[in-house]
Amino acid sequence: MINTIASNPRLIRVTYVLLLIVSYFTIYNTIFDEKVSLVGDNASYYILGNSIANGDGYTNIQHSEKEAHYHYPPGYPVVIAAVVKVFSNDIITIKKLNGAFLLGAILLLFFIVKRLTENDHIAFSVSFITLLNYYILGYATIMMSEIPFLFFSLLCVLVFLKIDFSKPIFKNWLFFLLLICLSFSFYIRSVALALFVSMVCFLCFKKQWRYVVGLIGGFIVLYLPWMLRNSDAGNTYVSQLFLKNPYQPEQGSIGFSDLIERISINFGRYITKEIPSGMLSSNEVVYTDASAPITEWLLGFLLIIGIVFGIYKLQKFRTFILLYVLAFFALLMIWPYIWYGTRFLVPLIPLLIFLFIFGMISLLKWLQEKIIPKQLKHFTTITTVVLLSFWAFMYGSNSVSKLKDRAKGDYGDNYKNYFALADWVNKNADDASITAVRKEGLFYLFSKKNVTTYQKTLDKEAQLAYLKNKNVDYVVVEQLGFSSTSKYLVPVIDRYPNKFKTIKQLQNPNTYLMQFLPELGYSGAWKDGKRNGYGTYVWEDGQKYIGYWKNDVRHGEGAVSFATGERLEGVWTDGKLNGEVIKKTKNDVIIERSIYKNNVKIEVINEAN
Repeated sequence: MINTIASNPRLIRVTYVLLLIVSYFTIYNTIFDEKVSLVGDNASYYILGNSIANGDGYTNIQHSEKEAHYHYPPGYPVVIAAVVKVFSNDIITIKKLNGAFLLGAILLLFFIVKRLTENDHIAFSVSFITLLNYYILGYATIMMSEIPFLFFSLLCVLVFLKIDFSKPIFKNWLFFLLLICLSFSFYIRSVALALFVSMVCFLCFKKQWRYVVGLIGGFIVLYLPWMLRNSDAGNTYVSQLFLKNPYQPEQGSIGFSDLIERISINFGRYITKEIPSGMLSSNEVVYTDASAPITEWLLGFLLIIGIVFGIYKLQKFRTFILLYVLAFFALLMIWPYIWYGTRFLVPLIPLLIFLFIFGMISLLKWLQEKIIPKQLKHFTTITTVVLLSFWAFMYGSNSVSKLKDRAKGDYGDNYKNYFALADWVNKNADDASITAVRKEGLFYLFSKKNVTTYQKTLDKEAQLAYLKNKNVDYVVVEQLGFSSTSKYLVPVIDRYPNKFKTIKQLQNPNTYLMQFLPELGYSGAWKDGKRNGYGTYVWEDGQKYIGYWKNDVRHGEGAVSFATGERLEGVWTDGKLNGEVIKKTKNDVIIERSIYKNNVKIEVINEAN
């Protein structure tokens, strides 16, 4: 039986594919996580997909304005919308779709490696180890675009490798399939630009000018509708790309020196953190300001050397693979370094694993030819099997174990509180209510009520005006591990405590749902953080003061109105009434004139009859 399989290449290939499929279902069912991911993007994709499926267009249905959406490209939401229309909007169903994309990506990778190396064994080894990758498996269980993009980008690579560029363009159906897949990949993630650039450069290198024109022209035509739709709004990703810090826009745009610093930081981080972690580790990367130890640099460079050697030893499409890797990393180098994490490397991890394994096998073959005695003719095969088996067992078992534990785990207390407040809003708030929150997509999934974010501005008055303009009813103060709430929202609450009434408070950690009452409390001029100048103060019982302030207290001419409609007009000194005070009805009829001293009426000058 074994000899029959070994002597039949097609049977070997079918056996390997079946092994990959069986392994996928076994592993994926073990690590599948039914919980909603805490990555805010996944909720946004789900919301946009439902917006399309429900006939609301590509809009932010979580907002009261239901305005058009421009930030995320529509590729992955379109996929979600298709699932919603055909099956259901159940989140678990959509998560499992990403699992199906993972299986497709693994099989595509098998055939890509087979085409590049003409070796089924290497193709299986690379595909199986990739299937065990901690990050790829993890992203296959959440509603994010990484795995769908991985599938379509690998499909583009496989189609590109199969195209016969000696054929006329209009008789080459694979080329038109490539155009569609490449454009759709770009609609999923902008990093597909690396694929496009590498393919164009490769065709230029091969002097396939008609295909160059066809690829560029077809890509522009297919992407033009999205470009035209976004022409007025601008490309939000591009605008964020050129900010020093997309999460702190007040820092402004980058200059040339900032760009050099960004490239330097990204280069060091990818060498010491992202590449080793993405290929070999199942531990979450820890980022610190401290310099990376020499061991991390050494490991990173050893992996790079192995990858480069793997590219060098390729006999087919070496130039294209090199161009794709370089173009991908060129984009990552200019990425804002605040956008850190292995997630940005996920689409390239399978290719890096392949190149490293192929480089390692090529090195072992060279050692056998040059150094190892001829009697050890099976040195390369045995050593390769041992090393790959050790890699698959040690790394794979750890990845599966960690992801399995994560699937069984619960949300942290900070997110439990956050979702509990969303549930309170769902059950108690008016359907038209609006809540200002840090992660609006996640809050909307649990509250089913309108949400908005707050402005990323240090200007307290601008923040207050924004909340008023958005007709916000509630705000949430949480501890989700981000600094923006405490940086941008809390200072406004501290300045205007009477405008924010605590409705519900949860502890460990302290999490607040506050009703926003813009008409209450102080509104007016400030100086050095204190009320100074002309302003108004409104109490909950309907009492209102309109007049002048100094050093945070009433000082100067002013008037107090009561819920009954009556009004006192006078002069305040350091927060107390002093001098002549006139009391009037709501119709402006004088009731009495009196003298006050330190807020106490000491004499009535004239009392109306």
